[in-house]
Amino acid sequence: MPSQDTLDSYNLPDSAGNDAGVAEALALGITDELIKAFPELKKVRDLFAQKRYGDARLAYYNSNYYKNLTTTAQDRQTKQATQPGVFAQEKDAWVQAQIVRLAGKGVRATPDIMALLDQSYLSGSTDLQVDMKVLNSGKVGTIGGSVLGKVGSLKDIAYEQGVNDIIPNSFWQKASEGLFSGMTTEEDIKNEIQGFAISAYPAYADGIKAGRTFNMQTSALRQMVANTLELDVDTIGNNDPMFKKLAGYVNPETKKPEIVPLWEAEKITKSDSRWEYTKNAQATFDSLTRAVAQNWGLAY
Repeated sequence: MPSQDTLDSYNLPDSAGNDAGVAEALALGITDELIKAFPELKKVRDLFAQKRYGDARLAYYNSNYYKNLTTTAQDRQTKQATQPGVFAQEKDAWVQAQIVRLAGKGVRATPDIMALLDQSYLSGSTDLQVDMKVLNSGKVGTIGGSVLGKVGSLKDIAYEQGVNDIIPNSFWQKASEGLFSGMTTEEDIKNEIQGFAISAYPAYADGIKAGRTFNMQTSALRQMVANTLELDVDTIGNNDPMFKKLAGYVNPETKKPEIVPLWEAEKITKSDSRWEYTKNAQATFDSLTRAVAQNWGLAY
């Protein structure tokens, strides 16, 4: 509702030709209150009052108010100037909703974030735009909440694909930011992780592409290494030197990466210095020593 001052400002003699101009200006919401917030609109109102409708509309369409503010921003800033009570209530409701939404993504409502939300409300920002502003502000710190949970699950996938120690921290930071802003999906990141695994373990690439993780394909190999070295299988990680050697096996004849046969893998594993200290190795050594002694007639 325009103020009395606004209505009075158009209360000129009919000879001034302003009656129709009043209606035109008010139809666009141009009141004294709005002009105080956007002084450039005074020229538009004056042109309407002079019945210079073409010039008035051209001036309006060329104004910063029209060209650079979204419809939402125009509505909010108009209410800020003309209906401050309504503006305050609607802004508070929007800000509180954003606080709850951002908290779900692990962002705390610090003074810096609150100031950013105030500015975002006036500019008519969408949720995605708010998220990007929060990220670009550098005021977020470590992203937590639902995003942290998603990244944790993706790290588990990286472990299953045998690349958890290969993927750099910068990858996870980028993934967190992408998930937070909505610019990246979990599926996008899963595909990237799969790409890391295929590059790292070419012999297992076909299986990985078919949906069988690296750990799934190498479970028997891992168990064999543990049994041969008489170790707990849980201690045979992807960085275990022998397991790593077997996972990267290259056929000596074809010079191409291949999945090593278990019998060959066992033979190679026994070249590991740790095998010498196993009970199986001691029994083998004792058996060989006895055989030599028997051959020399020193034992029966």
